[in-house]
Amino acid sequence: MAIGQAYSDILTPPAREALQGGCDTLIDGVFDDLGNVKGSRDIADTWAAIYLPERYLYKYAPLFLRQFAVCVVTVAWKLAQPEHMPLSSLAEELAANAIIESAKVYAETAELDVEDLLEDFRDEYFEDLDFEYLFDDAYDGIDETDVGQMLGMSSLAFDDWFKPFSGESSRIAHPYVV
Repeated sequence: MAIGQAYSDILTPPAREALQGGCDTLIDGVFDDLGNVKGSRDIADTWAAIYLPERYLYKYAPLFLRQFAVCVVTVAWKLAQPEHMPLSSLAEELAANAIIESAKVYAETAELDVEDLLEDFRDEYFEDLDFEYLFDDAYDGIDETDVGQMLGMSSLAFDDWFKPFSGESSRIAHPYVV
């Protein structure tokens, strides 16, 4: 089964190729990083650091990198299923975002004109884009405000990234990351 097959109504074959290439590139890169990271200082030079919120760089440790690698592989597996499988946690959302960003880089390198299609897929794939607040310091803590509560935002706290979304028993995170 090819990556993105469940989304063939949104993704053309070249866009699915870019998504597959993004998955492969990111998985290979994260696995390579696992062998090179000995301590927290090494995380800054990893693939994960490229695609994760920079303000938390000091919190990324070797165990975090292993857990994030599992999320990347889990999301790639979900993308390869014949039917849509919802993401289980904020870490999986961040992994999916990293895959899509990696797919854009792959598409540019392979000269595939699919960036708009990947953006359309991104808009369709995620239930919400709350995770984007993590990339902008101006929104630090928004999930804890009255506005965040009114919008029904899940926790964006670093310690909650790998926890399954609350109240959703059908969303099971990979046992390694819990």
